Amino acid sequence: MKNLDEKVISAMRGIAIDAINNAKGGHMGMAIGAASISYSVIAKNLIISKENPKWINRDKFILSAGHGSMCFYSIMHFLGLLTLDDLKKHKKLNSKTPSHPEIDKFAYVDASTGPLGQGVAMGVGMALSQQYLANKYNKPGFNLFDHHVFVLHGDGCMQEGVALEAIQLAGTLNLNKLILIHDFNETQIDSKSYEVNNIDFIKFFESNNFNTFDCQSDLASEILETIEKAKKSNKPSYIRIHTNIAKYTPFENMPKGHNGTLDEKQTIEFKQKCGLKSFTPFEYEKEIYDYCQSLWDKKQANYSNWQTLFFKYSKKYPHEYKEIQSLINKNYQFILPKKLAITNKATRDYVGEIVKILEQSPFIIGGSADLKSSTKVGFETDIIKGGKNIKYGIREFAMAAINNGIYLASNLKTIDSTFFSFADYAKPAIRLGSIMKIPSIHVFSHDSYQVGGDGPTHQPFDQLPMLRAMNNVKAIRPCDEKETLEAFKWALKQNQNQIVIITCRQPIASLKNRLNVFKAAYIIKREDEFDLSILASGSEVSLAYEISNELAKKHHIKSQVISVPLLQNLVSDNKLIKQLEIAKKPIFAIETSSDSMWYQLAKYNKFDCQLALTYGESTNGQEIYELKGFNKSFIIKKIKKLLLQN
Repeated sequence: MKNLDEKVISAMRGIAIDAINNAKGGHMGMAIGAASISYSVIAKNLIISKENPKWINRDKFILSAGHGSMCFYSIMHFLGLLTLDDLKKHKKLNSKTPSHPEIDKFAYVDASTGPLGQGVAMGVGMALSQQYLANKYNKPGFNLFDHHVFVLHGDGCMQEGVALEAIQLAGTLNLNKLILIHDFNETQIDSKSYEVNNIDFIKFFESNNFNTFDCQSDLASEILETIEKAKKSNKPSYIRIHTNIAKYTPFENMPKGHNGTLDEKQTIEFKQKCGLKSFTPFEYEKEIYDYCQSLWDKKQANYSNWQTLFFKYSKKYPHEYKEIQSLINKNYQFILPKKLAITNKATRDYVGEIVKILEQSPFIIGGSADLKSSTKVGFETDIIKGGKNIKYGIREFAMAAINNGIYLASNLKTIDSTFFSFADYAKPAIRLGSIMKIPSIHVFSHDSYQVGGDGPTHQPFDQLPMLRAMNNVKAIRPCDEKETLEAFKWALKQNQNQIVIITCRQPIASLKNRLNVFKAAYIIKREDEFDLSILASGSEVSLAYEISNELAKKHHIKSQVISVPLLQNLVSDNKLIKQLEIAKKPIFAIETSSDSMWYQLAKYNKFDCQLALTYGESTNGQEIYELKGFNKSFIIKKIKKLLLQN
């Protein structure tokens, strides 16, 4: 072997196979083929700390191709951060080394990955947060935020639209601390990658304002030299490294090399080709461990120097220091007023007023997918000009994934927005964010058939069930200015739920409610000795209110009206259901969604509902609303029929 670097890489490949064989399954191809890359980035370049794994100015590393996790776990073992027992528990329940990296299992995982492409987008978010923090807090002589973001991705990531969306934005915003590293082996599960993607990556990235580098071999010396150049780049960087999937195995450069194990004979032959001396599983030379421990000196020195710098900064810039500490400790607060000045407007207009107030807080950034004028979400000054507004472009998936990355890197709260019907585009990133318990805020406006003339493509009714079905996602549909304000106050305090606030375009009447703290459901109108509970959310609460009045006036039916901005929390809260006396009388629900979650209330009493069942039409919003059954006369007939049932 030429040097200790290559010796460590061989040991990484060996121990990766040991762990995969021991687990009786795994993704050996990238674990072996990209070992030289992960070694060069993590062991030789990544500035991290033993004492503080989540140090805010650490270099970030994302394994976007999360299936190659053993190329990450192997070097983390030799660096002393994972034990042999951890590697032997690869893919086992509650281990630090699951099949794909997970942030809650091992502190040095910067993002949970697995769905290809999202790691690239989260890396863009991390680089964007670095740019924001550097612009806001770096001072002459105090370069507090200067870390790099490394993303290791494969051919598959470059075929997912979310990565391509994010790459476009990274180049446009000139995120020069971002370094994308391509494990270029041209081999995937079903084919060679050039059979499905013949793009010239060098030209592609150059056209997206990246500096590009092409490593023709996977030798650590060449990779290290290239990374040094990339770190000095005045643009985001793309490094293509030509590698062999499942190197030294019988399946080298074959689709079959993506996944699987080696038998005992194949394992010994593999280790021989790697130049390893011992063929005993999990047995490697002390020299390798000692050398890897020596690599901590540079990392620890960088961390210590930063700590000293930060202490000096605290004396010279105490206000900024306090803000940074608030970010680090997640103990920031957002001050919103007791009430808003406007009434009888569309709920999207109330969001606009709230976002104007949040402009003053340094702890939240974001914007919309080219819809600020429609959804009312966006800040005054663009992030590229030192502000906090992010113009994501028409990239809903990347927008949500980027915001996941922003929070993971900095603890900054994020807010983003698009039309509710386009929540479908953002859903995979919302799901991954919910797995990681990231408290992003998503505002989706134009909530129902009332969108009107834009037609069925823009009229959502099937999105609410999707969002409500996800764990750690809370979908809130406020009915007026008071509910919208309290929803935001509640959302800003959340620390592990993705929050979706769904707003309308059409003006709706402000209701006389005395809500002073957010509730999943509460009584907004009540008559003594009521005969019926009418439940509704968002735009339909005012309709429920009108129906209640007409039932009393014309049909002598007394009812209570319950606003349900957060249905998920109502159906799971027996105490609240008892408090609201929902079980006492028959129940009728009104909502322009197809969500069968409402039927969970049927176990308490007789139940019926008016939900949305079909796509909309291209005509006036109120006309569609009534055509689909959201009108007083039709719903009153259904209510009377419900009350007549035995």
